[in-house]
Amino acid sequence: MRALLAQSFGNYEVLVLDNGSTDSSPEIVRSFKDERVRYLRQENLGLCRSLNRGIQEAAAPLIARNDQDDISLPHRFERQLSVLRGRPESVALFTHYTKFGTRRNWSNADKQAGEDGSVVEIDPVKDGCLLGSTMLARTETLRAVGGFRQETYPCDDWDLEMRLAQAGKVLLLRESLVAYRFHSGAHTYGLFAVMQDKARWVKDSYERRLRGDPEETLEQFLESRGLTRLERLHERRVDLARLHLRIAGLHYLEGRDLAALYHALVSGLFEPDNLLHRVRRLLQRKP
Repeated sequence: MRALLAQSFGNYEVLVLDNGSTDSSPEIVRSFKDERVRYLRQENLGLCRSLNRGIQEAAAPLIARNDQDDISLPHRFERQLSVLRGRPESVALFTHYTKFGTRRNWSNADKQAGEDGSVVEIDPVKDGCLLGSTMLARTETLRAVGGFRQETYPCDDWDLEMRLAQAGKVLLLRESLVAYRFHSGAHTYGLFAVMQDKARWVKDSYERRLRGDPEETLEQFLESRGLTRLERLHERRVDLARLHLRIAGLHYLEGRDLAALYHALVSGLFEPDNLLHRVRRLLQRKP
């Protein structure tokens, strides 16, 4: 909250979406005596439905998302606004980010190429899911595409990104403007297998929309794939490699180097090409 209220661009409101919290969140929010803060509390309806309420409640023509555990740098809004103002054909702008834990931070240099302040149009399939907490999008476009879809959670960010890209240009600013918190309590780890199946589903849905074909439900998609046992095992091997690499990153940020090395090696055993590719990109990155 403090980071949002300290933005160098000051003409905005902060919509705090309380999705049925049971802790001291209401008291914490009300302790900020700032007229720009608007507190919206509701029963727990799921993340996507809560975000959609924010989209409907917003009064501004642009919406910036910031999850509760991520931190926007003080010039984030000003910088993103300066980029979008000259690009009326663009419907959304994402940025690079830095990961951080309790002991270290990480620039994600093995994945984010070209930290040079340039602006590029993204391909949502090739570039993958961008961090939701870096999004600045046009309110009318978010409403027109229907906002977030709860059934795609926890791949709702990527699903929305794809639908935005079909509505107009989606841009990426190659500059880190958000600090993304890594912690063991994140839902990602417990839902990782579900996340991989849903990621394949939302990608298939995107490709179907491009062809003009109707989307399938998740159940229809999983049933229609017709994978052999060997193909399914290969798919799970790749999924496990990605999970272990993510856990390795968490341990690194928490300062547990031996655990980080162990999970990185396990990831390499499951999918050596991906690990070598990430290391190669890191070594080729200009300092």
